[in-house]
Amino acid sequence: MSADAIFLSLSYINWVVVSALAVGSHAAVLLLTYRSTPTRGYRGFTVFAAGGWAFLAWLADGALPSPAAGSPIQAAGADLDALRRLLLVCVASLATLWMLRIARGSDGRFIGVVTVGTGIAALLVASVGWAPSVGIAIALALQLLLLAAVTGGAFAAMVLAHWYLVTPKLPEAPLLLVSRTLGIGVALQIALFFAWHLVGLGGFGSGWDFFAILRLVIGLIFPAALTYGGWRTARVRSMESATGLLYIDLGAVATGTILAAGLFFGAGILV
Repeated sequence: MSADAIFLSLSYINWVVVSALAVGSHAAVLLLTYRSTPTRGYRGFTVFAAGGWAFLAWLADGALPSPAAGSPIQAAGADLDALRRLLLVCVASLATLWMLRIARGSDGRFIGVVTVGTGIAALLVASVGWAPSVGIAIALALQLLLLAAVTGGAFAAMVLAHWYLVTPKLPEAPLLLVSRTLGIGVALQIALFFAWHLVGLGGFGSGWDFFAILRLVIGLIFPAALTYGGWRTARVRSMESATGLLYIDLGAVATGTILAAGLFFGAGILV
């Protein structure tokens, strides 16, 4: 991989990580709003943080370099670039409105739906713009959506677990829900990892086997075990243990996201 390719992949890795944190964290709060009873403070803080991630994604998008010759992605074109950036800044703006609604005592679920939908649209526009074919666009869209769900979900779960340390009497139901959902997301990623290999888009046999194995072990299997541990400890209200496990979980998930983004944007491999 050339120096130009490394620089390209680093810029796009950064975009994927902050975009995934923004979209996935908002989606986790929306899920909790509909299915459980998280505190207003938690919802407001997490939406605020996710809005910050969206703003960073918008800044990162403006600094993305054009794909080099031989890159696994193509230039999206001025119109799609502009649309993607507009959607990202809209996510950040909508997050501010959502946070204000929460601060005033409303759950802001309608704004939440629009915020999450706008974030998903940004990921889909990115997939369509950067993919060199329809098939790769569909595959990249699936990959980005799952990366967002798991990366943002891990962040939201970690923040929620920390909330129990300052408010010990909170019911365990919200943390159980977000941990269970995170576990489902990681399981889907593991299934997709092997599906990419079966259709010839995966990392085994590509010359990048070592990094594909790292993605599988550190970025998928390890988070699956940590998420299960966090869920089990939350069930018995051992919240300090759950918090510690979910902190490590976020680090492992982020490492896996970095590896997945780097392998795709650097070598065109899906893992």
